[in-house]
Amino acid sequence: MYRIGLAIVIAGATAAAALAGVPAAARAVASQAVPVNVDVSQRHLNESEEAVAVNPTNPNNIVTVTNVGHAEAGLTAGMFEGVSFDGGKTWTRKLIALGGGDPLGDGCCDPSLSFDRYGNLFMTYLYQAEDQVPVALSTDGGLTFHVIANVSEADLPAKKGGGDNRGLFRFVDQPTITAAENEVWVVFNAGGPMAATGAPVTGLGQVGAFNPVEVVPGTNNCTYGDVAIGPSGQVMQACSLTESGQGGARSS
Repeated sequence: MYRIGLAIVIAGATAAAALAGVPAAARAVASQAVPVNVDVSQRHLNESEEAVAVNPTNPNNIVTVTNVGHAEAGLTAGMFEGVSFDGGKTWTRKLIALGGGDPLGDGCCDPSLSFDRYGNLFMTYLYQAEDQVPVALSTDGGLTFHVIANVSEADLPAKKGGGDNRGLFRFVDQPTITAAENEVWVVFNAGGPMAATGAPVTGLGQVGAFNPVEVVPGTNNCTYGDVAIGPSGQVMQACSLTESGQGGARSS
């Protein structure tokens, strides 16, 4: 388990009690399995809303991206990224999406990461100012990214039908990205309902055009969402309803 910019104390007494009565050899193995908590960022300022992904083609390749406090750091944009190629023992650390010609633009927040079986690392996040959802791709384990798509408000229907005036796509928020089964999908809050788009993937760096953006049915007043891809390419989306009358989440 890796936590970003946070200190987590593992109580030794609790671990020892859990291993009481276990043979010495088994205790040694169990002790080695206790995760080491790592301060990846090594920054004295705060990070939040972190995302983490592990490369299935190289499980020692771990990437994490987090929000940073722009005011605290004297920034106008940016996010923190940590990349490891030795299972988290050492990290390459940098700020990304700093604006001013940065290939990732003026990144704000809400990062989401997903590796696929080819080693493609997809990232989505929010811009500081633009009302778009970017999708970025890395083919070198997270060392570099480039934006391959920008989902904009203009790509969405102007409003929903049926006399329902909620969700007029006032903004974009909380994107989530998932890659699997030769597909990559991103879902996000479109200022009312959830919106989704996906693209085919055929190999490392081989990503097709994204589909026309769809409104996910029945997601009025949704906020945070997630997306999963099944073994036959099925796509399922779940989101939290703020005004459902009964609480809970909704899946589509």
